[in-house]
Amino acid sequence: MMTRIFSQSAAAVALCCSISQGAMAQLSLSLEQAQTLGVEQAYAMQRVRIDVEVARRNVKELLATGLPQVNTSFDFNHFLDIPTQVAPADAFGFPSYLIDFLGDVSAETQVPLNAPPPEPISEFQFGTTQTMTVGVNASQLLFSGSYLVGVKAAKVLADAKALAVDATEVETRRVVADAYVTALAAVANVETLDRALSLVTSSEQELRVLADEGFVESVDADQLTLTRQSLERQRQTAELQAAFSKKLLLFQCGLDINEPVMLTDNLVALTSVAVPEAVSADLNLDANPVLEEQRNYLALAELDVLNRRAEGLPQVAAFYSNSAQAFRDPDFPALEEDGKWYPSQIVGLSVNMPIWTSFGGRQRVEKAKLAVLTAESGLAQMESAARLEFDNA
Repeated sequence: MMTRIFSQSAAAVALCCSISQGAMAQLSLSLEQAQTLGVEQAYAMQRVRIDVEVARRNVKELLATGLPQVNTSFDFNHFLDIPTQVAPADAFGFPSYLIDFLGDVSAETQVPLNAPPPEPISEFQFGTTQTMTVGVNASQLLFSGSYLVGVKAAKVLADAKALAVDATEVETRRVVADAYVTALAAVANVETLDRALSLVTSSEQELRVLADEGFVESVDADQLTLTRQSLERQRQTAELQAAFSKKLLLFQCGLDINEPVMLTDNLVALTSVAVPEAVSADLNLDANPVLEEQRNYLALAELDVLNRRAEGLPQVAAFYSNSAQAFRDPDFPALEEDGKWYPSQIVGLSVNMPIWTSFGGRQRVEKAKLAVLTAESGLAQMESAARLEFDNA
């Protein structure tokens, strides 16, 4: 008895789970939920958030270039053939005039000169077969006009990318709302055609019975048959449009386009929402995120002019290097503990400044100024378009 009860309970639980899983398989979406999903998962929102993070990383990366930089190096060389150097024969021996003098003395005294004949050049090999160098290098940027301007420009660009998130969110909500309403209209069109098809089919059947009895002409029934067939074709097309519009909605929300979805809002309710009366207000161009983004790009263009001018300023950096070298023959390992190492330390200051660029720097500055004019023209055009849209609202 207990086994039977347990089996029935298990079957009931399994049935409930299967029903709940079937219900969960279909996604239910209201317009507000669809817009929320779009803001969270839409492809455009994903890209703009990535752009913001990239801009932040760029600021940190640029700041890091002005902080201390420490590098280590390790070099090992094994010479299969030690390089050979050449020098004149008398560079490290008797000069030729002395050898000639001794030769004359030997000839007069008949005493042979025990000396090898002079060679035109002498060959020498310096160094050992194995060399190894280990070092640590550190540097610190002390002054760079381009670095200071670049950091400021990177921060302005990061702010511009952050503003782009707000603008993209507004656009995402709009396209999701359009796709949602379009999908509702497509579904409503299918329902309307279903009702019309049901009515025409019923009328056709009734008229066909009357035609068979001779009460009406069969032509009238044939016309209804043609009407029914036309409605069936329209319904098939409407079903395809409804399925596509739902997939488009899922695409705009950043979801799988093949996921089953049910729209919970009503088209009539959405289209009958009362629109509040317009309230007179002044145009505030400063609150427009698109214009603010364009102002940031104008600021970037102006900073580029400063950057081009700063390229003519000196760049000052300090550096420190500490290294050690080891020289070994083939019979002695390079990492021998008792081997001697020869240290070397260098500390210094590096100053780089362009003196003459054949007016190349000036041309870069002038080109950056033209970019500023382009950004100013674009901002003026966008402000004028905003005023025009506000006046026609």
